Amino acid sequence: MTSQAAPLSPGRPGLPSGLAAAEEIFAHALRDFIRELCLIDGGVLIGWICGQHHGNIADMVASSAELFFNDSVLTYADGADVYLDFGHSMQVVLDMEFSAQPLTVFFKLVLDEMFAGVAIQRVVAADAAALCLDGFADILTRARLRRA
Repeated sequence: MTSQAAPLSPGRPGLPSGLAAAEEIFAHALRDFIRELCLIDGGVLIGWICGQHHGNIADMVASSAELFFNDSVLTYADGADVYLDFGHSMQVVLDMEFSAQPLTVFFKLVLDEMFAGVAIQRVVAADAAALCLDGFADILTRARLRRA
């Protein structure tokens, strides 16, 4: 089995239709996690980012993820930025990793005052079936915790 890497453009305009669809599926699968993560005080999160307290951010991500995903599927990748542009709302961007066999997705989680979103950076898959949209969606579903 060989690994296949699909480098994906971080620019949103002009996305290939498959990538746009994958990001939509991915964002939908992560919505509960994102909603939980957004409960953290923004000032605290920004303080952790500016102070490079990556362990605190990783703990916060793990605590939010454990409610919805199997253990260690969704993790913080030790990188974050805060963007303060005049005339625009503040954005926090977290480097994240989603890893559920046979697929790993490296992405940025964008938290804005007005929205939250994902930007897939790279996908690595052990087989081609994981790279099709149906296979991708199936892996996301299997990575979620089963509710009784």
